[in-house]
Amino acid sequence: MKQKKAVSGVVVMVVMIALVISISAIVFTLTKKTVEEKIKKSEACGLETIGKLSINSEYVCYDSATDEIVFSINRGDIDLDKLIIAIETETDVTQIELKEIEEKIDNLYPYNKPRNLKGKSVMLPAKNSGKTYIKNESDKEIIGIKIIPVINEERCEVADSLNEIISCEQTEIFQ
Repeated sequence: MKQKKAVSGVVVMVVMIALVISISAIVFTLTKKTVEEKIKKSEACGLETIGKLSINSEYVCYDSATDEIVFSINRGDIDLDKLIIAIETETDVTQIELKEIEEKIDNLYPYNKPRNLKGKSVMLPAKNSGKTYIKNESDKEIIGIKIIPVINEERCEVADSLNEIISCEQTEIFQ
């Protein structure tokens, strides 16, 4: 009788160990993909991106007479697939994707004082430089602008944002 109790204790212990191992395997299988995705994103959008993309607030304004927003982006020594610019109004967000190759984007053109470059192609600023753009927007008040880098096909967090867009009349941008 004593031998039967000892055997049943061993069986219970073996079953418990098998159960713990199988639960661990299930948890590992379910979390492995998520962890790999997070690692891939952190490698692409890691600390080396901090401070290498910014909105130049000296060249950001909204012209209510023409319904245009002027914005300037500075790019440091950083490789990008594209850059997403999110222009926010009270009711919606317009997203623009700038790439390494020139392309026409509706209602977006390079900045110049006489504003005669409408219809011209635009592209990302080159490394270690900046560019200023003009975007014809709706008549809704612009409340903010954000820039979001895409690196190695991974959409990163917002690199910079500006939530106070002043009137172009208060600046010397077009004077």
